[in-house]
Amino acid sequence: MLEKPAVALLLSLSTCVSLLAADEKAEAAKLLDKRWAGIVELKPRLGVRDLLAFALEAVANDYHPEHVERAFELATQMQDRDAKNRTYGNFKWYWGDAKPDDLNAAEFCMQQGVLVWMFYRDKLTPGAKNLLAELMRFGAEGVKLRGVKPGYTNIFLMHIWNLCALGEATGNPELAEEGRRAFDEWLSFTWKNGISEYVSTTYYGVDLDCLGLLARHIKNEQIRKKAGAALRLFWTDIAANWFEPAQRLGGAHSRDYDYLTGHGYLDTHLRLAGWLPDATHGVFIDLFKWIPPPQIRAQFDALLPRVICQHFGEKPWETATHYLGRKISLGSAGCCKGPEDKAFTINLAGGPKMVMCNFVMDGRKDPYGVNKSVTGGGHMKSHHLTPFVASVQRGPEALFLASDNAKSRKEGSVEWQMVAQMSHLVLPSEVPVWIKDQPAPVPEADKERELRPTDPVFLRYGDAAAGLRYLVTLGTDGQPAPLRWVNDGVKQNAMRLTCVHSETPPQGRGIVAFWVRVAEGLDDAAFARFRREFSDAAAQSKVTAGEVDLTVAGLSGAMHLLADVGKGERKANEGGEQPPAGFLLSVNGREFAREILKDVQP
Repeated sequence: MLEKPAVALLLSLSTCVSLLAADEKAEAAKLLDKRWAGIVELKPRLGVRDLLAFALEAVANDYHPEHVERAFELATQMQDRDAKNRTYGNFKWYWGDAKPDDLNAAEFCMQQGVLVWMFYRDKLTPGAKNLLAELMRFGAEGVKLRGVKPGYTNIFLMHIWNLCALGEATGNPELAEEGRRAFDEWLSFTWKNGISEYVSTTYYGVDLDCLGLLARHIKNEQIRKKAGAALRLFWTDIAANWFEPAQRLGGAHSRDYDYLTGHGYLDTHLRLAGWLPDATHGVFIDLFKWIPPPQIRAQFDALLPRVICQHFGEKPWETATHYLGRKISLGSAGCCKGPEDKAFTINLAGGPKMVMCNFVMDGRKDPYGVNKSVTGGGHMKSHHLTPFVASVQRGPEALFLASDNAKSRKEGSVEWQMVAQMSHLVLPSEVPVWIKDQPAPVPEADKERELRPTDPVFLRYGDAAAGLRYLVTLGTDGQPAPLRWVNDGVKQNAMRLTCVHSETPPQGRGIVAFWVRVAEGLDDAAFARFRREFSDAAAQSKVTAGEVDLTVAGLSGAMHLLADVGKGERKANEGGEQPPAGFLLSVNGREFAREILKDVQP
């Protein structure tokens, strides 16, 4: 059993959970009825995380204590309590799983389970209290055995919360001290490398959950101070990259499950902060809620255009650059972060539902991310390829190179074969397209049109425009790859420019490279001049023995990329932004991250 809890948390229940009015409780009961109906069916995809989340909301709303006890009982059946196993203390993620697979389950379960214990255990039935105590005792072992690294940002911050909260709530100072050391480890890592899971529309939300809980509900004053600084860092990052005309984050993203419009769980926090309409509420939300001071956003609102440069890893090319104007934004990353990233994006001022332009290297014929399949941990996701990527960006223009030769991909116990290899630039269907110097009719629904790769392509939306020139389009057979304009995303309000490296399972390496320039404030004459100048600008490309050499005449001088895509080596990257030495988050040459974190370094 758990040790007797130490002194009650300094923050009283009345200050951390708002008392619900009768009508609010009635509405909450209706929602909980629906959640409970889904639980009692015991379908194979019932998630253990859902059981703990239900328990927290239910007990706070005085909803059927016997249902809360049953939820804990079901979670117990999903927990590994064999000390000989590597997954000791962890959970099956789904009811139908044979055994624990995704080791993050313990972190997600304890995140909310410990909140029940901290604030609501006196409302639990004796049986529910005993069940939760056991879930936490074994769960603490699962958390300790997780072995998470600080570069796995969202789970590491959740790991810190669980260690600190479980330690304080259960009278285990050694566990709390382990959490304090973990926080110092993350701060040291971030001070050296920046935020690893950078500009994530999903996981920045999880990060803010964890940091809000740490800042509000941990007794240790130093932990609260460090969490407050980390919250300011994340919100400064969000504010710097915030593209208000589309009401979402612009720039390249490390992890984004929404291929098309770039929204995710972060929107919950954006609504709470008043940046998006229709804030949502709930017990868990009320517990982690931390509203950023308005000056964090205000300092960037009038700073247009601005250029954001950020570091997200140990390697010099683990960087992202974002040019953010009034009506258009352009972002690129120096490498691929993983199968959920967006290494290249353009955002236009069409509101939150307009499709964002983004690059997808695809082996599943799923350019829009709508055909999900089982990935590691048994989760249903749409994953793109993870090509070699290199880029150089200077303000409103970028050179971008991607190449891949994979035939299959394995994630955990799941392996899938490539059925093709294609490089897509996904575009919003309502944006007019020009080919060379003429407006071009969009292909009919579910039709395509072959393009000459040497012909410049232009997008125009309002007074903003983007120009695109393909420099390399090579198939996996080493021959020039066809370039197609495809209108098959009618339901998604999208279309695409697709370089077809291989229409069948690839047997070699595909390569694509392009040059993009954006501008705004263009009337018809200025748009004509923009097209002419970009089309006439000098560009050279050369591919020999796996080495790709690109040089273009950029607005501020030559931009040059040289890479051996076969060996994965970046040999030259010239003509790009020059942020301050040691930058982590730089905006128009001013370093923000180090200013924010300087007083909380371990």
